[in-house]
This record gives sequence, structure tokens and C-alpha cells, in this order.
Amino acid sequence: MDNVVQRMATAAPLDIIPRPPADALPWEKLSVALVDILGGMQQIVTVDELKRADAALGDSYRGLSSFERLAQTAVNVLVAKGLVEEGDLRVRMARLAVSLAGDKDRAHPKARFSNAGVNDIGGLPGGPIDRRHHEAADWEKLLVTLGAVLSRRQLRTVHESRRAVEELGADYNRLAYFERTAQALANLLCEKGVLSRDEVAVRMDTIRRKPTK
Repeated sequence: MDNVVQRMATAAPLDIIPRPPADALPWEKLSVALVDILGGMQQIVTVDELKRADAALGDSYRGLSSFERLAQTAVNVLVAKGLVEEGDLRVRMARLAVSLAGDKDRAHPKARFSNAGVNDIGGLPGGPIDRRHHEAADWEKLLVTLGAVLSRRQLRTVHESRRAVEELGADYNRLAYFERTAQALANLLCEKGVLSRDEVAVRMDTIRRKPTK
């Protein structure tokens, strides 16, 4: 890795790729080395792509260091090209966060991580469980079937669906299980351009106007 960093230090300067100083942290040197491998050696990520991804980061990333921005932009390019799955990346980062934080005082995740999602409810009181048997509604069965078809056609993955559910915000607790699944699936398909919000709204309005038997 040091040889890679040294080779980059002798190359023409690129404003998007920082030069790690001698006392740079190992992960900072690694981020530069990985970009060098993805770009110069494998031609998977170009400098222009990195520049566009960096420009698209927005104000929320303004406080990042140059090495943090480099890592984030490289990941964004790989996700956009379909080489890295965002859902899988989120799962791996969550596992790493737990591993690094440890569990010395057995604190609830919400007390350990400021970015805990609405789905992080392990250990919190959840109230009684309704154990009464009930038959699934037709639309609930149809939703399960639809999810399987979309998976077979590679239009969604388990990780993507989980991420979409976890990003529902306040609706996560307001909606029932199958309602959350339906809303998350619609959001995911709109995000991928398979559907549009207007198409969904028009279809829902048509269904509402349809007389019931």
C-alpha cells in the first residue's frame, strides 16, 4: 500500500484526490490507494466522475475532511454504477458501528448512536402481542406475491426493501406491517424510475372512485 501512495505522490496533482502526509491515518492512505486501484489500474472510477460526485454532495457534507469526501464520492460512484449495493453497504456499516462501539454497559442502541432509526426498538417496551389467529387479507397476499415477482425480475432486493421501510420516518410506527411494506415498495420503485409518483396517485384516485360491490 505504501508503494501505491508513493507512486501517487509523484504523479500530477489532482485536486479531487488529496495527498496523504507522512503522518496520515491508515484509513486515509487506504482511501487514496483504493481510488488509485479503481481508477488508474482498473479504470472503474475516473477523476471526472469523482469531481461530479463531489460537487453533488451538498451542504450536509461540508464538514468532512478531504479524505472523508474522497471515500464518500468513490462509494457514490460505485453505487451509481451498480457495482456496490447501497442496502448491503448500510448493513455492513451498521455491523461495523456495533463492533467498534462495543456493548460494555449494555446500553440501548438509541443511547449509543445518534443516527439510530425508527426501527431500532430492540429492548424498548412494545406492549402486548395480539396472538389471535386471523386470516391474511387478499391484498396482503397479493403484496407478498408482488414482492416475489419483483425480486425475480431483479427490480428489488431484500436489503433495498429493508432500507426503504426504515426510511419511512414517522410512518414506520403509524402504519401496520403490510401497509409499511406497500408504502416502502412504492417508494423504492419510484426511486428506481419504474413508477412515478403521479402514476401512483392517479391509479389510487381511480381505485377510490371505483364503486364497491
